[in-house]
Amino acid sequence: MAGKALRKRILTEVASNGGADWLFDQIASGITVAELARQYGCTRSYVSRSLNSVPEYAAALTKARGEAADALVEQGLEMVDGLSGASSPTEIAATREKVQWRKFMAGSMNQDRYGTRPQSNVTLSIGDLHLDALRKFSSDMKRVNSDAEAATIDAEYVEVSDE
Repeated sequence: MAGKALRKRILTEVASNGGADWLFDQIASGITVAELARQYGCTRSYVSRSLNSVPEYAAALTKARGEAADALVEQGLEMVDGLSGASSPTEIAATREKVQWRKFMAGSMNQDRYGTRPQSNVTLSIGDLHLDALRKFSSDMKRVNSDAEAATIDAEYVEVSDE
């Protein structure tokens, strides 16, 4: 039952700090649920389950992730701006990796704004299109000819005169 006491403590502290508004501000400013878990001395998944068990907190977490994406992008900009002209290639490579990770996380948190759209490459071959059109025309003509043969009526011809 120690877990229930911990969950109660987490939820009580969040409520006393300001509830959903406080939680929104924390996550939107870039603090992760993993950092909150370290503060409470438990696992990330436990804090996540505890917070998501309260609908108001779950909504605040979801809404805050979009804002957190903005914070990650701003952190990446600060990292790049912090590089000086005399930065070593190792420092530049490390900063590039950190910025790429923040870019990935921002895309995960706010797909509409920072997500990458899958590339859709369309290749058209005029020759293949022409051959397909000829095949279709040929099959249509065969169908028309077979329909015309089926519609033929065999009858005797009788000549009629007006007299």
